[in-house]
Amino acid sequence: MSGKESLSLAEFATAPRRQRSPATSVPNRVGDESLTTPQSPPEATTTEATAKGAASSEASKALRQLKRERMKGTSHFVNVNLDRETKRRLKLASFNLDTSMQALMEKAIRQYLDANGF
Repeated sequence: MSGKESLSLAEFATAPRRQRSPATSVPNRVGDESLTTPQSPPEATTTEATAKGAASSEASKALRQLKRERMKGTSHFVNVNLDRETKRRLKLASFNLDTSMQALMEKAIRQYLDANGF
């Protein structure tokens, strides 16, 4: 897309808005009725909220544990800032040895750590 082209709002796909349920709207009350009719606290709602909270907590714990398990076998990346000459030498060695620069860097780091007792 060149700088002169522009997108219109109609070209973007958007999801329709959710309709509000009647339960979330504020009920209209008449002053006399609210004073004369005692309202009991909704016990079922509090137990449902507690159950949902417990289920949500268990689900988040399970998800966190799953992510930890998945991360155990993954590799972690390190960025190295090299000067031009070192990068050229690494690239040349990679080409001559028919291996990747990453493999050479990993081997060099392991060798350094082993030599220094880490």
